[in-house]
Amino acid sequence: MRAFFLYAGIALVAGSTLALEILLTRITSVIAWYHLSFFVIALAMLGMTAGAIYVFMRPGRFGQAMVVRRLARSSALYAALAPLAVAWTMSGPLLPVIDLMGFFALLGFGAALAVPFAAAGVALTLALTRTGLPPGRAYGCDLLGAAAGCGLVIPLLDAVDAASAVLVVGAIAALGALAFATCDEDPGERRRSLGTCGALALALLAFAGFNAAAEAPPLRPAWVKGVREDPREFMHVAWNTHSRVTVGTQIALPPYLWAPGRNMPLEARAPIQQRVLKIDGAAATLMAEGAASDHAYLDWDLSTFAHRLRPHGPAAVIGVGGGRDVLAALRTGHSPVVGVELNAAIVDLHRRSMADFSSIAARPGVELHTDEARSFFSRDRRQYEVITMSLIDTWASTGAGAYSLSENGLYTVEGWLVFLRRLAPTGVFTVSRWYKKESPGETARMLALAMEALWQLGVEEPRAHLLLLQVESVATLLVSPTPFTAADLDLMQREAVRIGVNMVLTPRRLPAQPLLAELGAIEDRAALWQWAENQTLDLTPPTDDRPFFFNMLKPGTWLEGQEDVSELDLGFLGNLQATQTLVYATLVSLLLTLAALLGPLVARRRPEEARPAEPGARALAPATLAAALAYFALIGLGFMFVEIALLSQVGVFVGHPTLSLAVVLGGIILSAGVGSLLSGKLAVERGGAIAWLFPLIPALMVVAARLATGPVTESFAGAETSVRVLLSIALIAPPALGMGICFPLGLRLVERAGGHAVTPWLWGINGAFGVCASGLALGTSMTWGISTTMAVGAACYLALVACARKLVRASA
Repeated sequence: MRAFFLYAGIALVAGSTLALEILLTRITSVIAWYHLSFFVIALAMLGMTAGAIYVFMRPGRFGQAMVVRRLARSSALYAALAPLAVAWTMSGPLLPVIDLMGFFALLGFGAALAVPFAAAGVALTLALTRTGLPPGRAYGCDLLGAAAGCGLVIPLLDAVDAASAVLVVGAIAALGALAFATCDEDPGERRRSLGTCGALALALLAFAGFNAAAEAPPLRPAWVKGVREDPREFMHVAWNTHSRVTVGTQIALPPYLWAPGRNMPLEARAPIQQRVLKIDGAAATLMAEGAASDHAYLDWDLSTFAHRLRPHGPAAVIGVGGGRDVLAALRTGHSPVVGVELNAAIVDLHRRSMADFSSIAARPGVELHTDEARSFFSRDRRQYEVITMSLIDTWASTGAGAYSLSENGLYTVEGWLVFLRRLAPTGVFTVSRWYKKESPGETARMLALAMEALWQLGVEEPRAHLLLLQVESVATLLVSPTPFTAADLDLMQREAVRIGVNMVLTPRRLPAQPLLAELGAIEDRAALWQWAENQTLDLTPPTDDRPFFFNMLKPGTWLEGQEDVSELDLGFLGNLQATQTLVYATLVSLLLTLAALLGPLVARRRPEEARPAEPGARALAPATLAAALAYFALIGLGFMFVEIALLSQVGVFVGHPTLSLAVVLGGIILSAGVGSLLSGKLAVERGGAIAWLFPLIPALMVVAARLATGPVTESFAGAETSVRVLLSIALIAPPALGMGICFPLGLRLVERAGGHAVTPWLWGINGAFGVCASGLALGTSMTWGISTTMAVGAACYLALVACARKLVRASA
């Protein structure tokens, strides 16, 4: 029974830490920007490393007689501190890093979040290294609990807001402390601990219920994107794993258009009843009241221009938002109008809570689908005259992690091929993106993406299939699988002049803007890629191997000054600054990881810290200690490199980010946990080849998964959701299973070599290098592609062979 409660405590605390990490990603994406989520979470997770190193450097505080008591207390401390740290984080603004003081402010936020994670780090380190449990089973329970925590976040955020979910997660950690307290052999201390932990769990659950039910929750984000937020301004607030959607009160304002033509008459600007929808407090869309005939202003918006060339037949909208693109398609006579919206909270507004105001869901011929666009069109067999994708950028990081933006897969060559193949022969795919005359980076990359997709479709002269129009800070691209006819071009010119928009690129003329003129004149694929690689910004067409359309900074310019970067981008976008933030975050992670490595080495020189903590243990030889450190550092690096690569590759195949969170992230951790449990079957203590060749298992499985992913995802892109989920599990389970066996086997080898005293330090090193690897892996994917990231992960596991061989010799 004692072992059962210890395993239960490990699973509960581990599950709560991963759930909290995902919730913090969501909260930070709301109060700040998606690229700061990575930085704050990295610093917070380094708290786990700090807890592990503290256990190593203070062995006297964690003697065998005190282990269970320390487990219960540190878990309870984590449960109590987590909501307090998150509340403090949400109480003030978190701004982009533009100067030294902003950097220190961000460090302060990260440090506050690191405190509860440090307590959790102490608890999990003690549980894995000081309880005498078999390493494979203990680490397996840790990973299985983490996988359960990952899955728990999905229904939790559907039921309550993120702040209330943090309180629930704290209650789960308190239950973990309760499980640990059950194992205390002192009856009096056991009763006190059980009472304290039980009361803490009940108090946190009660507060969570009160906070979730309150009209103005006391625990909530007080500042969003640097602006003080008043919850009374919202009619509706909904959270899920990839967004927070707020709906403002009803107001009468002139209609807001992405890019109104210069000739728009005054009567078209008459105020209308509207509600503002915001995703993560920044990406806004408007919901308007009234029938389609009441929205004549839409005829003057550049983003609706394709309907003038193709006014009839089936139409599709990628990203329904407030419903404006659906209304524009209805006005011109399209039927049916199929809206594909990733965010279930937005579709729910149109179908239920605001159906009377929006009314688009009830209009004849309108279909609304909650789905990822690529996944939907891969299965849908209809042909459309117009497919619209207007300024789809939520700036919201998914629960799988920062930089895992739900819109990444929409702006790749493979994605556009899916959309173009769903068009009728004369159909038009229209995309609107931001335009800056002095540096039209997004517009140029969009145009390069269209040209590459057309070439891959077999088109010989892409320019005959392209129209690029622009007004103010928006450019709209029209792409057709067949060349635009002379009648199309004549109609386009008449309408462009009537509305008052600029004809930037047509089959009859090249752009006046120098950069776009060079791009428009390119006549073959090789020249396109060579030209794109020679530009200041990365204008190469994004692919599924590098699906980072919004991140155009090249590695050589990652560390340039803030003013230099601002000149290359529209200031309100911040996508280029996001890349710089990733670089700074990775550098800080590297420095902190170095401190985690060197600090204990210096402390070991003191005699009182150098003595082994357990009877029968002995100090490791320097070469053996170096091999142990390298082993656990490589596991931390390799696991994160492979995990991030799998998240990026298989996540697009699964489709919906909520489903990806459960299937991909949860599946990786769950499979690794099963691998850890199975590691006990490998008798490395007996020696022989398997004792040091076992790292080849994950290395070979990672290579096999990489080779299989492309053909499988391409062949089954149009399969039903259940089939894609099963195939995804089949792709990720083997490498994750192999990766899960390495940590417990390494612990067994180190302990057999007499290194029981250093195992907490090795646990900390594993965590520190894992945090560091998350930034390095993202940078590798953005620079060289996801395939390279996967290859680096496989190489890390391959390098384990030399470390394992050294540890086997020492343990013999």
